[in-house]
Amino acid sequence: MDKESLKRSIEAGKRNKVATLCYTITITIISLAYIVEAIKKSKSILYVVILIILLWVPGAIALFLNAVKSDTTKLKYIILFGFAIPWGYALFTADSNLVFTYALVIMLALNAYADRGFALMTTFLFNLVNVASIVVLAVTQGIPKENLASVEIQVFLMLLCGTFNVFVAKNNVNLNSGRMHQIEQEKNNTSKLLEEIMHASGEITSGIEEMNIKMSNLDEAMGRTCSAMEEVNTGTGESAESVQTQMTMAEEIQDKIDVVSGHTKSITESVKKAQDAVRAGSENMKNLENEVGNAQKASDEAAAELAELENYTKQMQTIIELINNVADQTDLLALNASIEAARAGESGRGFAVVASEISNLANQTQSATDDIQNLIANINNKLNDVDKAIKVFVEGSNKQYEVAKQTSESFDTIKNDTGDIESYTQGLSDAVYGLSEANKTIVDTVQNISAILEEVAAHSSETYESSKVNTETVNEMTVIVEHLKEQANSLKHDMDE
Repeated sequence: MDKESLKRSIEAGKRNKVATLCYTITITIISLAYIVEAIKKSKSILYVVILIILLWVPGAIALFLNAVKSDTTKLKYIILFGFAIPWGYALFTADSNLVFTYALVIMLALNAYADRGFALMTTFLFNLVNVASIVVLAVTQGIPKENLASVEIQVFLMLLCGTFNVFVAKNNVNLNSGRMHQIEQEKNNTSKLLEEIMHASGEITSGIEEMNIKMSNLDEAMGRTCSAMEEVNTGTGESAESVQTQMTMAEEIQDKIDVVSGHTKSITESVKKAQDAVRAGSENMKNLENEVGNAQKASDEAAAELAELENYTKQMQTIIELINNVADQTDLLALNASIEAARAGESGRGFAVVASEISNLANQTQSATDDIQNLIANINNKLNDVDKAIKVFVEGSNKQYEVAKQTSESFDTIKNDTGDIESYTQGLSDAVYGLSEANKTIVDTVQNISAILEEVAAHSSETYESSKVNTETVNEMTVIVEHLKEQANSLKHDMDE
């Protein structure tokens, strides 16, 4: 059954219900009225029973049909003829012509159908029975002159009510037609509105689905962001620990550099003293050539100077070993700093340059200490030569001149070597100073990196917390989107139905 047929069926059911209710009330009141007449003995019981049977047999049929099949079109004919028969019986057998008024009530009840053809049938049937009863009365009993007015009123009132009944039915048909036209227009407008709603619902559903996909992608991205922030937070913590370790090592290197700087100053002073001693020995050797008589004295002085030089060389050897240890540690620190700079990435590029410079300075220090060590070895060798020369000088005076000459030459060599030592020592001092400044730069850079890492860690923590809040917001938005999607699908389903 389509919607239009269903609508007509519902409307017919409503009309049958109203007509059946009015019909049932009417025959009930009429039955009660005649029962009262029987009690008053104005009518016989048999007469009243026959009338009640004539009223309620079609009435029962009407009630049954209305309960079983409320939209049937037969019900209005059952009501019409089911009432016309007992009404005609009462009208033909009544003592008073007022019985005709019962039909007026049924006419009003049957107006619920708003059917002009059925109204014409009702008017014709009731007027026909009414006129027939008057004719029968006139033929059988006659109509007194004083009752002619009542008969005329009966005829014209029934005719007038029937005419009004037809007019009202026609007017109801017109009103229903106009109403149906208006309803049809509203239906068309409603259909257009429903189409627009369906179109909007489809667009909303599509938008919600697209939004749902984007929210899912955003949820995944926020999850990856949270994971990345956790890794960044862990990495910055490890980097901060490494930077703190580097700062500790840099401070230790600074202490070593201070020690090396102090020893370098001592070496410089020792070299100056050695130069002075060498100058004194050289002058003594020259005097030895001119004054053989003072040879013993000069040899003693030379031996003393040689002993002092040997002591200085031992001191220098100890200092050189200390410098070698510092250079090795500096080289190791430079390697560690390069590794940490590589881990730090872009922010550690300047740190890597400083680490490279420290490594170069360590290499230069190592090279300089090797050269100094070689020079000290040469000095030791020369001192041994001087010692042998002095011993030969003591043992043989004949060779004093030659030995003095060799000794003078040896002192000249020592003088040149000590000059080189002074130059290398100055270079070592400069290298130590540069190493100290570079280490200070490393300390400052490490402190800056530490501050940056702390700031990065703080921002990463804030970002992580914000990402968690955003993830919760995304989940809430996903729930809302799913709810909107369900509402849109429900609306679309209702519109389809």
